[in-house]
Amino acid sequence: MPVSKRRKPRKRNQPQGGAAVIRKRRPSPQWVPGLMLAMFLIGIAWLLTYYFSNGGVLGMESLGGWNILVGFGFVVAGLGVATQWR
Repeated sequence: MPVSKRRKPRKRNQPQGGAAVIRKRRPSPQWVPGLMLAMFLIGIAWLLTYYFSNGGVLGMESLGGWNILVGFGFVVAGLGVATQWR
């Protein structure tokens, strides 16, 4: 029976079979962590102010129960910004 030829081993540097080239991602700008923390703190401060004042602060009276959504909206926006932090 004939013996098959030996194949040359593939080099590790070359992408195999159309694999995507992995690019190095740049670090995030300096303002991203600051904005993330600011959004968290604004959301928490909004919620604490609403709860401790029973909604009696000027501007919060008209929103009523929507103040909870506004506070959690800031927190969720902070989480959205956190996904951009590298």
